[in-house]
Amino acid sequence: MIHIYHQPHPALRAFVNNIMVFRLQLPGSVPAPVLSFPPLPEQCLYFYPFGAPVGEYPHLQKSVNLPRSIVVGPQATRIRLHMRQSNYTVKVGFQPGGLYRLLGIPMSEFPMDESLDSAYVLDAYTGSLADQLAETPEAADAIALVEQFLLQKVRLLRPALPIDRALPLLIRQGGLMNVDTMAHLACVSTRQLERQFMQRVGLGPKFFARLTRFANAWVLKENQQYLNWTTIAHQCGYFDQMHLIRDFKAFCGVSPRMIEEEFRQTPFLLKNRLPG
Repeated sequence: MIHIYHQPHPALRAFVNNIMVFRLQLPGSVPAPVLSFPPLPEQCLYFYPFGAPVGEYPHLQKSVNLPRSIVVGPQATRIRLHMRQSNYTVKVGFQPGGLYRLLGIPMSEFPMDESLDSAYVLDAYTGSLADQLAETPEAADAIALVEQFLLQKVRLLRPALPIDRALPLLIRQGGLMNVDTMAHLACVSTRQLERQFMQRVGLGPKFFARLTRFANAWVLKENQQYLNWTTIAHQCGYFDQMHLIRDFKAFCGVSPRMIEEEFRQTPFLLKNRLPG
């Protein structure tokens, strides 16, 4: 298995947080897994060079055959990925607000919890890039291809604002920042802050902070399964475990115990991270 998180080229770091490469070939005797993917405070560009998984949206009661390259905007609910026997994913994780700066499209106009074919919203070349990645066995070479593609987009970036420095700090603090502090760091009023959040991440500041705290709890459990939920609740700033359970039901529609059982039953985990 290859699972690499790469810090991008210095010229990309204003809008790209990480580039991830994941490759895994499962033996034929192992059933293709179905993995729950949490809502994360990160917008992404994905490439699936060997073919995309099927995306299942439990809250919408539908499944979608994903294109080989997708852009994912605001997320507020869990999706389930029906993986393949041969898995190859290259992900570009944008800085908070970075996808808006690249596209110039307010994230409030993106469909919530769904993906878009990147050829339609970013560049028709992404399909050809997926083909090139399919023929690139080395992770370092795949990363170089994606960085070369992104470096051609730097000149298109919208200007940075103080909020673009405040958003990563909010994520690094696990969502534990009040609106007044956010507005102060962003050098705007609370009303202006609301507008800038909707423009850059597609969610209001309070909701985005709550989602970040929840995502922090999910990621902590996924990467340290020996921790119990009470410990995770306290480490992530919840008043008690019941408040964490409430967020699980709001964001995932299921209890923490059901997600924990999924972790135990799958042959591998995605080992998600928060940007930062």
